Amino acid sequence: MRYAIVSDIHSNVEALTAVLGALEALRVDGVLCLGDIVGYGPDPDEATDLMRARATAIVRGNHDHAAVTPGHESYFNPWGRSAIQWTRRVATRENLAFLGGLPMALRVDGARLVHASPSDPEAWQYVMDADDAAPEFESFDETLCLIGHSHIPLVVERSGETDVDVTASEVPLAGGCRYIVNVGSVGQPRDGDPRAAFGILDLGEKRVTLHRVAYDAALTREKIRKAGLPPFLGDRLLRGQ
Repeated sequence: MRYAIVSDIHSNVEALTAVLGALEALRVDGVLCLGDIVGYGPDPDEATDLMRARATAIVRGNHDHAAVTPGHESYFNPWGRSAIQWTRRVATRENLAFLGGLPMALRVDGARLVHASPSDPEAWQYVMDADDAAPEFESFDETLCLIGHSHIPLVVERSGETDVDVTASEVPLAGGCRYIVNVGSVGQPRDGDPRAAFGILDLGEKRVTLHRVAYDAALTREKIRKAGLPPFLGDRLLRGQ
């Protein structure tokens, strides 16, 4: 089995469409979505419709949760809060109900899926490096845990009692090791690379590869402005920050 891994789409349908287009040549058998389909961007229904049609499994992100949980928007900064309030007004009831029914965590083909951290999915903790990852390994039994939330690609390998950040874009899943993997964000990358990020999990080859694909970020930026969303949310897409 070959799975595409996508996360943090954030209502950016241009980025999501570019990723789905790239998957045609990569011959995947399914799509695993790690949450935050909505928030920040201008196309919550279009992004949700695409994931409902294409994803094999989806877990709930904090923006998905906030879109259907009154009061939870107080968790966000003013830009995120404004976008969540706007999303509630424009998204269809059907799609909001779908987001509200997503699980916090799943197990798919021996991998744990969660948006933020496996130790406490509803706390929305960030896992940014090997130090953050160290206690998280104690909270799941699987060899591989796939996470999102930070919008920054990260691979942490545990070999014995040692945790190591892996910087390669192709990571063999070595026997006897365990992994926490963040493939980065489709719709709002924050690692200085504005291209949409996604990953491929190849269970047959036992490896994860990290990928990037360019999209029309300027178009998404203009749509954000026209929707009346905070301009900062569009400007940051051009910088990947």
